[in-house]
Amino acid sequence: MRAVTIFKAVTKNWIRSRSGLFFSILFPVLLLLVFGTIFSGVGGSSSSDIFIQNLDRDAADGTPSDLSAAYIGALNATGLFNIKDVSPTANATSYARDALGPLGGNIRILIISKDFQNQLINGTLKIKVGISYSTLNTTFQYYAWNMSAEERMLIEQGLTQMQKFYEDLPGGNASLTVMLDASDQSGSVIKSVLMSVASAFNYQMIGAENVVQFDEKPVTATRFSTIDFYVPGITAAFIMTNGIIALTSNTTEFKRRGVIKRLSITPLTKMDWILGNVFSQTLLNLMLTAIMIMLGWLIFSVRVIPDALSIILIFLGSIMFSGIGMLLSGLVKDVEAASAIGNAIAFPMMFLSGAYFPMEFMPSYIQTIAKALPLTYFADGLRYAMIYRYPEGVYTNMAIVGVLAVVFLVLGSLVTRWKEK
Repeated sequence: MRAVTIFKAVTKNWIRSRSGLFFSILFPVLLLLVFGTIFSGVGGSSSSDIFIQNLDRDAADGTPSDLSAAYIGALNATGLFNIKDVSPTANATSYARDALGPLGGNIRILIISKDFQNQLINGTLKIKVGISYSTLNTTFQYYAWNMSAEERMLIEQGLTQMQKFYEDLPGGNASLTVMLDASDQSGSVIKSVLMSVASAFNYQMIGAENVVQFDEKPVTATRFSTIDFYVPGITAAFIMTNGIIALTSNTTEFKRRGVIKRLSITPLTKMDWILGNVFSQTLLNLMLTAIMIMLGWLIFSVRVIPDALSIILIFLGSIMFSGIGMLLSGLVKDVEAASAIGNAIAFPMMFLSGAYFPMEFMPSYIQTIAKALPLTYFADGLRYAMIYRYPEGVYTNMAIVGVLAVVFLVLGSLVTRWKEK
């Protein structure tokens, strides 16, 4: 088959190209290593610096109150913070800025108010009395009909006294002040943790228990890590770039050097040329998938394993993006223009398709755009096949990718000029 000859020639050309090797294999591997290092926890868990100024201290010896120290201990127990103490006499913002040094960093400050313990005790006591009054009053309303008039009068008197006692109790709201930089991307998460620990502190003080209990169960039979979910998306994204950017640039370069013109006078046909490129891309993409999974398994202990449906989907995706590459190279003659157009199409698609980030986090109009991108269905299909093991989802996305593969391959063959006029 003459297409095999083209396949061998194109593959050898790719192997000899250092830039092609880097962008096709090494760059995806580097990206996998970056994502894996960030999300897999390799190298130990990281903690966020937070400066805490505790103003609730004993006036005589300056020791912190028991409850303020307990709250700081609860924050420390989460393992999420690297707590740095700020003197109560210092300006917290200036102290934090000086401590971070000339290289700077995110300023995160928590200030515990001066009367934190007393306010917390007063507020807790008033809540407990209020809950007790409400409970007794509700119980009385239910069972008053079964009581004598004297019993009802005595209980009403007791409830009245209890209500007066509640009203006379000093209220209290223990104050915590959080100071965060508006540009701090982790600020909202840190604030949520601080509030969650404070809420747990409140529950413990009033003796409340959680009535609603959450049970977590995995969707998949195999317990995957975070980096496992990135492997299909990264693989799909770079299969796309190999077809759109690399194939477009290489084919345009062959055209500029007159390689295609010389091939046109040989017994080779245009279809041989197209099939040879598609087969080469398929081999490259299967190699990329194998390398990504092997390195992920060795370094990050990933558990994703491509099955037969994944292999078929990779083959169809290779045809689809090769067709797009052939279409672009047939429309553009200049190598630099082909590279620019390929990048202009591939990189927005890479980030808008949900290959790296869930589409649920994107605005609705971006989600609408994403549904029109071929990479969306390719990445979803690989994720369904390799992670969720959900055949119905694979078949749906595979059908869409298959139809698009035929469409783009036909369009690419129509615009590819084989014989010079």
